[in-house]
Amino acid sequence: MEKDEQLGIIILAAGKASRMGEPKALLTYQGHSFLLNTYNLAQSVHPKNIITVLGHYFDQMSTHCNTHKIPFVLNEAYENGMSSSIQCGLTYLLSYFPQINMVLILLADQPKINTEHISSLLHKIRSSKYLMVCTAYSDTYGVPAVFKKEYFHELLALKGEKGAKNLIEKGVLNHENTILFEDGRIDIDTTEDYLNLRAEKEILK
Repeated sequence: MEKDEQLGIIILAAGKASRMGEPKALLTYQGHSFLLNTYNLAQSVHPKNIITVLGHYFDQMSTHCNTHKIPFVLNEAYENGMSSSIQCGLTYLLSYFPQINMVLILLADQPKINTEHISSLLHKIRSSKYLMVCTAYSDTYGVPAVFKKEYFHELLALKGEKGAKNLIEKGVLNHENTILFEDGRIDIDTTEDYLNLRAEKEILK
């Protein structure tokens, strides 16, 4: 399990959810909140070295985390965008788990991401010389993504709302270090997105 011990996982859940008007990470899907589903997903591939980054709606979010024993840290600079939350999460992991040599970044609002996909990302980066492996969907690239320690300096220097998006796109090598997962395009930004997700679940019953 030595390789597993060297992995850290960051769950990003600090956003304002301005188009939703409520903390979307607490919306229910498949019997649990988006956040709890994401945390359970993280635990299914690696039960240690996980941190959830909170920001807006901190009181509600932290109460939920405490109830479900989800480890969290407050990003006091969350208004500076997703990049600041990545920095906050990675700084925390390096402080408490200095042995990590790669980091997996997850969003709390991508409900279709599953264990098989995360396992595929981790297998590809562990069985290759790639320094970054990301998710491909809808003619673009993004998270979930896993970065080796050679990327830590750049992750800690990110700025703006796009998070690691530009870093990911710059690091893609002719699709070779990507895993296709079309449902990765589904993130929940509006009430309409959420209702569509719930309606799809009802149709599939």
